[in-house]
Amino acid sequence: MELSNFKLTRTKGKSEIDWEFFADVDVTTGSLWWKKTVRREIRRVYGGAGSWHFVDTGEFTPGFQAEALARAWSAQTGEQT
Repeated sequence: MELSNFKLTRTKGKSEIDWEFFADVDVTTGSLWWKKTVRREIRRVYGGAGSWHFVDTGEFTPGFQAEALARAWSAQTGEQT
């Protein structure tokens, strides 16, 4: 599973205590002719052990792919992720 095309869609909450970040990513699975890419929503709670996870299943994103994409998004746009 490979993530790409991170786009922050919304931030929920009033301060750092209760912020929730929502983003869309492209998820590519399979190989060669069986590759399939779908757009999925991911979420992260600010602070603590807030790791990115898929909204529809609750599974954590693989490795640190979402974290790296979020850092790149923040560096390019200046938005908090």
